[in-house]
Amino acid sequence: MVVVGGGAIGVSAAYELARRGLRTTLLERGALGGGCSSGNAGLVCPSHSAPLATPAALAEGLRALPRSDSVFSIRPRASTLGWLARFAASCRSERAERATAAMRSLSLASLALHAELAPLGTSFERRGILSVYETEARFAAGTRESERSALPSRVLSPAEARTVEPGLAGQIAGGILFADEGHVDPRRYVDAVAEAAAKAGADIQTGVEVHSLGELRAKTVVLAAGAWTATLLHGLPLTGGKGYHVDFAPAPGDPRIPLLLQEARSAVTPLGDVLRVAGTLEIAGLDLSVASRRVESIRRAAARVLGHERREIVDVWAGLRPCTPDGLPVIGRPAAHPGVIVATGHAMKGVSLAPVTGRLVAELAAGEPPSHDLRPFSPDRF
Repeated sequence: MVVVGGGAIGVSAAYELARRGLRTTLLERGALGGGCSSGNAGLVCPSHSAPLATPAALAEGLRALPRSDSVFSIRPRASTLGWLARFAASCRSERAERATAAMRSLSLASLALHAELAPLGTSFERRGILSVYETEARFAAGTRESERSALPSRVLSPAEARTVEPGLAGQIAGGILFADEGHVDPRRYVDAVAEAAAKAGADIQTGVEVHSLGELRAKTVVLAAGAWTATLLHGLPLTGGKGYHVDFAPAPGDPRIPLLLQEARSAVTPLGDVLRVAGTLEIAGLDLSVASRRVESIRRAAARVLGHERREIVDVWAGLRPCTPDGLPVIGRPAAHPGVIVATGHAMKGVSLAPVTGRLVAELAAGEPPSHDLRPFSPDRF
């Protein structure tokens, strides 16, 4: 059993495989968690399960075409034209509703598994997540969405939101608190689960790059290489969605619980030694360049809601989230490659969905009935 990729998904798969007594080797070309996982906001939030492909996202992407600093942008280029055509075709209301239900089911299971894994030292905490709205229109839409989800939540006035989180300094329309949700430090999650996988018998190898499936001598290969998975499994419609984070030095009055800044499409996560603000999504292929205008957009969003206009930045990061055109992950065996299990395409929710994805990969590898309906996530759906 070979797992390709040492991010949150890969180490979770290796852990679950090794726990079942399956001989497992994990291969990572760089450092564990050194790709997209290390830059994740770390939120574990079933309340936000809508896929990337929705009518609202398509409209927002089209409006943003002339702008270089928009929070969600589509940059048409030769390498992504086919993906964009499929994305546009997927942005229909009925498809988005079905996809949201499928994602929420996975997210709820993963939230429970994050709690189970916490004793490994993953840093999982269940402090809740507060969605913050700056405009009445978005607040009303968010309230309707929370009601439809049937998840436990509290709709808060601006004053109530500031009581829950005194760190809110800007003008807001209101907030919605999902008290059952949690967060992890992504780096600590990857390190802790990888260590547990090694203790269970997995052979963890870093600095090993895989260029093709033909190099691997294994009965089963798990492809969990993020946005680069498509270079190993040709025909998989996967592209990079570039996201950023800015880590700030802690300051008095920083948020005590994670925040989702809805208008800015940004997450604010207190991670102990830093305050992480992560956001923006640019459909960019495999381009890893850092655009200062996007970093500034994230900084302004944080300043608008939290104050602290001028504060120390300790790290700026950009990474490629693996994005499918319908916004759903790919989990399963492709019919054309029965010896391969694909586990990628989680976009912004890789760390959030890592435990349940690892469990599903192990169930498939062991010949067990999957604990979730995998038809919405099938690699053959394209």
